[in-house]
Amino acid sequence: MESTVEKSSSTARSLLFGLLVNCVFSTGALKDCPLWELRQNLSVEEKHKYVMGLNIEEIKSILYQHEECFKQRFPA
Repeated sequence: MESTVEKSSSTARSLLFGLLVNCVFSTGALKDCPLWELRQNLSVEEKHKYVMGLNIEEIKSILYQHEECFKQRFPA
């Protein structure tokens, strides 16, 4: 299975935007989630602008954190 971090730039950006809009863990997000506050406080337009302003390394870093959170909550 391909890691979310290894996805193409446009796919990774789209995934990050989706996570900003809604995450399966949004009601129990960990305090170190880099998206929790943004998810709560930004409009959809602001979320899009935020994601579009990030470079690919910043996007990959956030997606890596999401992937690790997912692995902790649903170990293989």
